[in-house]
Amino acid sequence: MLSITVMNESHAISDNEIKSYLPAFDEQWNKDLRSIWSVDPAAFTFLSAGTAPTPGAWWVVFLDDSDQADALAYHDLTNEGLPISKVFVKTLQSDNASVSVGATHEICEMAVDPWLNSAYQDPDGIFWAGEVCDPVEDDKYSYKIGQIAVTDFVTPNWFAHKFSAQQMDFQSHARTAFEVLSGGYAQKFDPNRGWQQVTGALARRSARAAHAPSGSRRERRSRHWRNWTRSEAVWNR
Repeated sequence: MLSITVMNESHAISDNEIKSYLPAFDEQWNKDLRSIWSVDPAAFTFLSAGTAPTPGAWWVVFLDDSDQADALAYHDLTNEGLPISKVFVKTLQSDNASVSVGATHEICEMAVDPWLNSAYQDPDGIFWAGEVCDPVEDDKYSYKIGQIAVTDFVTPNWFAHKFSAQQMDFQSHARTAFEVLSGGYAQKFDPNRGWQQVTGALARRSARAAHAPSGSRRERRSRHWRNWTRSEAVWNR
């Protein structure tokens, strides 16, 4: 079973609040997401300060904002070269967005596309990034597991494969393939024009959605993996 270590380096959220998210992280990954995307089972563990992560674990790190990602040497991979998700708490709060929804957004996308290299080709030869939460991003599309709000995510049908059916996303908000909802966005690659972002009407008014924060999945994808760097060991802080 995949081990995922959750760490808190933010001053804007308590350890106890993050710990309260873990049952929802577990259920969404192992029940909801796995039933749609067939991801491997995973176990989430909160890591107290000063404790070494389990060898081989993927990381989810809560940070204050994107500037802190560089300051704390949280770049693109764990120190073992494995996937890492970063949740920018102050950035989410400044946008009046749910931290738990933002966290599950990163976790779900890490589950389905851990190396940020999947894309799906549409009938016109355009490739769409395999980011499963971006097109339906917004708190109003979220749902609750217990008392914790979690992100919606698209199904393989959203990418218009040959045998696609009706359910475009887990909560059935989108109606057609490649539909970007009002608060969402998507990245597409045109061989003639490079990467472009399609942004929903509401997201155009959000700095977080309109501009990819440093260290975010969108920014990493456009930066290319050759320019990724490993993090320093998190327990040496």
